[in-house]
Amino acid sequence: MKISGTYSIQAEQQAVYDVFMNPDAIAKALPGVDRLVPIEDQLNAWTVTAKIGIAAVSGMYTGIVRMSDLASPHHFRLTVDGEGQGSIIGGDVQVDLSYDAGAGKTTIVWNADANVFGRLAGVGQRLISAAASMLARQFFSSLSRQIPGVDN
Repeated sequence: MKISGTYSIQAEQQAVYDVFMNPDAIAKALPGVDRLVPIEDQLNAWTVTAKIGIAAVSGMYTGIVRMSDLASPHHFRLTVDGEGQGSIIGGDVQVDLSYDAGAGKTTIVWNADANVFGRLAGVGQRLISAAASMLARQFFSSLSRQIPGVDN
């Protein structure tokens, strides 16, 4: 399943990229996540437990989050593998950032390829896509509030 979107933040590109690289900021911004726990001997990899409360996708999920293809301050890749609610979830998100100096804002373009198996797959692509889009908006909004001087 392909999911994509854009989000703009009134901040310098490097400041936006830096907050993406902060696991504590990411954990605060991810709905239902308390913290990311570093995986020993793995750079940019964390275990995560999330409690999602959206209709048919509600429940506890556990998994691993990895960041790779780091190209500061323009690009990174986020990979998620997890399970919960009798389902297996996998996803890969390519994130690109660009700065518009005239407008003073950074635009984030994200493209995700998600795979869902098990009970959650029976919910249907439209509902999963809508839930993912809602969670993404919450994530970016929360993340932007963690950048000093940003009033989004």
